Amino acid sequence: MSKLAFLSPDRSGPQARHASPLARALAAAPAGAPVRDASPLGVLEVRGDPERVPVETGEELVRITSGRCLLLVEGSPAAARERLRAAGLRVYELTAALAAIDVDGEQLLRRLTDLDLERLPAAGAVARGVPALVLRRRGETFRLVVPQELAHYVAGVVLDLADGLAR
Repeated sequence: MSKLAFLSPDRSGPQARHASPLARALAAAPAGAPVRDASPLGVLEVRGDPERVPVETGEELVRITSGRCLLLVEGSPAAARERLRAAGLRVYELTAALAAIDVDGEQLLRRLTDLDLERLPAAGAVARGVPALVLRRRGETFRLVVPQELAHYVAGVVLDLADGLAR
């Protein structure tokens, strides 16, 4: 088996639909909550020289090592996946394996992680030990990319911390 279609939502068949691992956790979030579901994000792990990775509009390249990076794609990563493979890069789809959460507020994020927010993007622990990739989106908005099976927990912790800051 060389392709794991279930990790690629666009290859899972016509009956498949995206179900966010955050839907239940965020359903009761108050209006204007400082956390949003960014899970419809496509995630590709790319192996090879990051300098060779062609990045297009709506995509963000995050270097992990000198030979490994993540390409975050707004929407379906199908076209990017094929483009990168055609360029001779090894590409592994992680879309269904990871969830993305946007968090507003530096003070809130500082309560969520010990990472140095001046040195983002960075990998480290959030919400008391959950492995995450933390990115600064713009200003005081941050994106957390976490294992999908822990996303509900992370969203709950973010909402609890936000509630504590609001009091």
